[in-house]
Parts: sequence; C-alpha cells; structure tokens
Amino acid sequence: MRKLNQSDHENIMKLLGKKPAENLFTLWGIESYGYEADIQTLWGQFDSKGDLIAVLCKFKNKYTPYWETECNLQKFADIINTDTNEKEVNGIERLTKEIEPFITDGYDKRESYYYAKCDPKPDLNRSDSVRCISKEEIPQLISFYQEVPEFKREYNPESFIDQMNNGWSRIFVIKEDNKLISSASTVCETSVAAMVSGVCTLPEKKGKGLASICIEHLMYNLFQENKTLSLFYDNPEAGRIYKRLGFKDIEKWTINFCKERNNQNDN
Repeated sequence: MRKLNQSDHENIMKLLGKKPAENLFTLWGIESYGYEADIQTLWGQFDSKGDLIAVLCKFKNKYTPYWETECNLQKFADIINTDTNEKEVNGIERLTKEIEPFITDGYDKRESYYYAKCDPKPDLNRSDSVRCISKEEIPQLISFYQEVPEFKREYNPESFIDQMNNGWSRIFVIKEDNKLISSASTVCETSVAAMVSGVCTLPEKKGKGLASICIEHLMYNLFQENKTLSLFYDNPEAGRIYKRLGFKDIEKWTINFCKERNNQNDN
C-alpha cells in the first residue's frame, strides 16, 4: 500500500470510474484538487499483479474507503487510527461496517441515508417554467431558502458563487411573479456525475409537483452531458417521488463519527 499520485490516475479511474455514483465524492475531489493539495490525500492497495484494488481518500477530516475485491482493511484502519483529530468515516454502508471493527476509537454516532442514482436516459422533457439562475441571483436564492423551514439557516453567498465558478454546481428554479417558489440544484459535479441537492418548494406552493419539474429539468440538462446523477433521501415519501423520475436505490450511505480521543498530558 502507498500514497497515490498523478501517475496512478488511469488505474484510479479504472477502479472508481466504473461506479461514478458510489465514488462521486472521491472523484470530485480528484478532479477539483488533484493529488498534491493539502486538503486531501489518497492511498491505494495493489494486488500481486500490480493492479489497484482499493482506495482510501481523506478529504479534510473525512475518510472514504472503496474496494470491490478483498483487501487489507487493517492497513486502511491504521491510517485512520493514527489520526488523533476529530474525524469521520463515510461511504457505502456495507464498506464502512466492514472496516468498523478495525477502527480503534469506534464510531460514536452514525447517520444513515438512502442513496439512489439515475443513469442517463432519453425519455425526459425540458420545462419552459424552469431555468438556471445566475450568480447575481444568489441573494434572492438565499432569501427563498429562508422561507423554507428545513432550509432555514445561515448561508455564505460567496460559497454558492465559488461552486458555480468552478463548475461544481448549477441551480434550477421556478419563479412566479418574479419570486422563487421551487428549486433543485447540483453539487459536486464532475465530468461524469453529480449530486442532486437543494430540492425545495415554498410551503404554500407544495403539492403541485413543482420540485419534480425542477428535478426533471435538471436531469434533462445533465443527461445531455451523459452524467450520472445521485442523491440522498431519508424518508419513503421523497423516495417514491425520486423513483417515479427513474432513480433507483444503490445502497445506504453512512456518515460515521469516530469517538473523540482524549489526549491528556502526563502529570
């Protein structure tokens, strides 16, 4: 096992690129920051033939493992265990559960979400009522979010603009009388995949299928670029809507918060 670099890129894409939805965040990190940025590090395990069989990505304080065939979980766990800072182990639930017994500090808390994807398909329509907003409209978007209870929190306008400038996000909306009433957006866009996010509608406008119209328009645009879409959802009602649009459950995605390690000085 060793750290991965640009010379490994072809082998990394051969392994991770087969399942762009399952590996979206690692692929996004590679495309966005490469292999030398301080914000992330990648390690790989190789078989006896020299083929890459497993990858561990650390992005900020988040560790995301991926493998398809048997690998040495203890080696990945040793890297995670050496990190004494607050950290998370994220990824497909089956994989994070397999590595859990090797994590010295264990998981203190776990969040689990349904994870679904939709591969490009032709039978979609654009809607004239939906359009992609500009950077100048971000303040209006934030005001709209503040009117939706589950989205009401503090937002940094520059963060939205930065994501749009880098091609990591686009935001589709429906307006009525020049007021935003529904939206759906992408995050972590790569050359092959993207995550659906920011799906919401004003409370008084719910029940009219507006969010579905936004998502389908988003799907149409992304599928024109042959990108796979994925999304998280945490309730069956939302799941039924997404499945009607063509999304299929993959596996659950978990965010596992490692127990905080007490670093006490010797007396």
